[in-house]
Amino acid sequence: MDSFASGFAAVDGAGDAGSFVSYLDLIHSLPFFQECKRRSFQNLALRPGASVLEIGCGNGVDATILAAMAGSEGRVTGIDVSSTMLVSARAREGAGSPAPGYLLCDASNLAFLDNSFDAVRADRVLQHTNDPAVVLMEMARVTRTDGKIVVFEPDWETFVLSPGECGVTRKILNFWCDHIPSGWAGRSLHAGFSAAGLADVDVAPVSLVLTSLPLARRIFDLETTATLAVRAGIVSSREAEVWAKEHARADAAGQFFSSLTFYLVTGTKRG
Repeated sequence: MDSFASGFAAVDGAGDAGSFVSYLDLIHSLPFFQECKRRSFQNLALRPGASVLEIGCGNGVDATILAAMAGSEGRVTGIDVSSTMLVSARAREGAGSPAPGYLLCDASNLAFLDNSFDAVRADRVLQHTNDPAVVLMEMARVTRTDGKIVVFEPDWETFVLSPGECGVTRKILNFWCDHIPSGWAGRSLHAGFSAAGLADVDVAPVSLVLTSLPLARRIFDLETTATLAVRAGIVSSREAEVWAKEHARADAAGQFFSSLTFYLVTGTKRG
């Protein structure tokens, strides 16, 4: 058993790889993420004919939108480390024209020459890499002068849930954060952009608020996370059971609350 916290780093080896595709479909359906994506597309400042690289393209939804923005003279390439995701992405190619191209590739070692793209984008991907700074350096390397780089990442230490006994809640949420390869990806972006030599760096925080326990369970994989925390000896099974019941009672009373802060960061490569 694994959670969505760490599973995206190795989707093809998961027992149910298709569940990760379904998870992305859920994310794409939520107004919060739709608006954040719209803002990230806008920040890319694409013109017809632009060449765009989508890091961690997943099931291809965003790459397809970018291809439409770049137009028939443009070129959009989506990369991912998961063959499962790329199969799902390519299945969308017949839905519209122009279609993106897809490549199995590690974001930490991009298979492209320097200055290959007018814009490069990553959406909730760097959290699943071991070193976001390395990925940002690679993104900057393949971007042309005056090109835009846009990254959208959560900072999982900002994840809050209520109600719940403080000690138990803190242990489980810290376990979740530490279970992600780079749980502090969001807070690292400003320094990473600077280290990559990017200019005009803009950092825009935005918070996801969920007051529906069923939706929070799906987005944050609460049941799996609690189970894994018990197996790891972080909390007892009794503590996890009480924790879950507190959430259920609060939800029935209209009092459940959860939130997570994301950072939308934009920078420009200068010559």
